[in-house]
Amino acid sequence: MLIFAKDISQRDHRHALEDKLPELKQYMEYQRKLFPYTVVRAGLDLAYKELDDIMNFVDNDYRPPADSSRQEYPSDVDQWYKSRFPWSSAFLKMEDMHFALVVLVKAMDSFRTHESANTYHWAVLYDSVHNIVQVYNDLIRNDPGNSRDIHLSNAVEVNFDDFINNYWHDLDFMIFSQADYPHARHQERKVSIEEEIKDIMSEGVEPLTTLEKLDTPLDASTLKLLRRDPVETRSLELKSVPDTGKEFDKIYKEYLEDPQHGRLSVIDAEYIVSCPLAVEADSNSPSSQ
Repeated sequence: MLIFAKDISQRDHRHALEDKLPELKQYMEYQRKLFPYTVVRAGLDLAYKELDDIMNFVDNDYRPPADSSRQEYPSDVDQWYKSRFPWSSAFLKMEDMHFALVVLVKAMDSFRTHESANTYHWAVLYDSVHNIVQVYNDLIRNDPGNSRDIHLSNAVEVNFDDFINNYWHDLDFMIFSQADYPHARHQERKVSIEEEIKDIMSEGVEPLTTLEKLDTPLDASTLKLLRRDPVETRSLELKSVPDTGKEFDKIYKEYLEDPQHGRLSVIDAEYIVSCPLAVEADSNSPSSQ
């Protein structure tokens, strides 16, 4: 199983402050209607099927294979790839993307192992989840009966921005790029790194050298991705992590002191950050004046 920022197999978390903050309770009720594992797994399925179809089309001299069930094929394959997988295609060729998808699907289907993804994988996962969420939300709005075939939630649209905020560790593959969504939860780190890079470059340091001089260190895969280094197969392999049963103890079992709410588990503090309406409502309540 891939290790996300939160345990993707859990969907029943109850927040300690739900009874005090109505907006937070509503937000957490939405979270409990999601099927996070299925969102990711279905996204990978769709991405693999689409990419596999197009690669078979290319291998067949740009003619639909006889055994294909696909109705339409792009007239410009390169443009299709860039528009369908905007982040992945910026770093990975279709063959590399296909390999990464196989690796990720295998990891998601393994419940006895734990794997740590790198920056390349998070870009692939981002595009894959975005595409399936768009398909699903369209079905929820226009054809709810067929949405049950995908079943990413209990009959509610999936908030893609919120999903990324909760389950991605960071968005380092977006450094010096602009996303189509706010992703407020990850912006502080991203902006901080970008400002640090600008400061170092202002001293006359070459851009590629700058990446290795940051106070906020970037891992090897992120450096390779941002430098657009040739992608090696080993860069698309996952890192196995010992299964200790304590992978998420830091957020589920550890606590911190919130200046406004007192002692909270880390995960409860994170959900408050991800739910700005609850924070705004609480700051305007009579007890906080």
